[in-house]
Amino acid sequence: MASLTYKYAAVALGGLIIGGLIVAAAFPYFTTSEKAVSPTAERKVLFWYDPMKPDTKFDKPGKSPFMDMDLVPKYADEGDAANSNGIRIDPVQVQNLGMKTVQVSKGRLQYSRTLPANVSFNDYQFVIVQARADGFVEKVYPLTLGDKVPKGTPLIDITIPEWVTAQSEYLLLSSSGGSTTQVKGILERLRLAGMPEEDIQRLRTSRSIQTRFTIKAPIDGVITAFDLRSGMNISKDKVVAQIQGMDPVWISAAVPEAVAGLLNDHSRFAVSVPAYPNHSFRIEKWTLLPSVDQTTRTLQVRLQVDNRDELLKPGMNAFLQLQSQSDEMLLIPSQAVIDTGDEQRVITVDHAGRFVPKAIRVLQATSQQTGIADGLQEGESIVANGLFLIDSEANISGALARMRQAEHDHD
Repeated sequence: MASLTYKYAAVALGGLIIGGLIVAAAFPYFTTSEKAVSPTAERKVLFWYDPMKPDTKFDKPGKSPFMDMDLVPKYADEGDAANSNGIRIDPVQVQNLGMKTVQVSKGRLQYSRTLPANVSFNDYQFVIVQARADGFVEKVYPLTLGDKVPKGTPLIDITIPEWVTAQSEYLLLSSSGGSTTQVKGILERLRLAGMPEEDIQRLRTSRSIQTRFTIKAPIDGVITAFDLRSGMNISKDKVVAQIQGMDPVWISAAVPEAVAGLLNDHSRFAVSVPAYPNHSFRIEKWTLLPSVDQTTRTLQVRLQVDNRDELLKPGMNAFLQLQSQSDEMLLIPSQAVIDTGDEQRVITVDHAGRFVPKAIRVLQATSQQTGIADGLQEGESIVANGLFLIDSEANISGALARMRQAEHDHD
């Protein structure tokens, strides 16, 4: 019995010894595996910093004295400052700050905006009424500024001695056998002197001299100048009245200079007026005026609008709804563009996950999207937001400066 007990004890002791030898032999492998699984334990921290204040460095972790956030470690293997034009950022920071990337795509730049506008007279329908000869005002009809007058409305009655003399010559020649040329010459002289065509034809049919003539409105419109009085002398260069038409009218709006290139034959306009919110107005044509306002850097777009019902009054406020689109081009979000004043750049993401700044040339832009002329290719990934973090890291690693130097050396 005792010998059997000694045998069991010997077997147990031998198992313990063998197990110890196995553990001792395997120990280096376990430690190596642990190191392989946890590479971050070996990463060297250069310093800690606040992404909002990247120029200030701290020698230990903790809370930022500037913002209510933890300091971020700057590792020695980040940035690859000696060999790369890009920078690397801790993926945790990228995720925490919600950094978003998008791909460069082709499309048409869409522009839609409602612009304040105003209604004005149509200057193509503007006439100045003159007697074109010296005379006397016999009667002024009861009219004043702002009155609407239909075509043919009497304005004043006048006496023109020159017209009376020419009528006498006409009747004398036509009754005494004057040549056709002579008779026609007198009638043309009356037309050039301003005698109304209606009175000339009456002279030919009635063959009697007229001494009093009525000057009438030549178009439908509104009187904008009229200051004659009965009994006044009137000279040949005196303005009897100014009349401006009401149909159609002009509606003008200021368009940003940067948007001028988006206006084309496919542009669509719609006019609304606060006084008539449920009424639509037909636009006959539109024109982009050639000059730019030096103060506001805007151009004037002018629309000719049908106004047969005369709801639109000059001086009214209106709103112009503009919709247009560009030709096909490369598009990126406008917020992705970094504009330094001298140049425009974006931050791209290369195949290795580095953030690389690239110079671009902007073709056209709206508040939402920007069209790119060159500098990018379709399908490239760019940073759409979180650019301040990229800027912080770039300031630390000098990636932007190195890129500019590399471009300079390449040129």
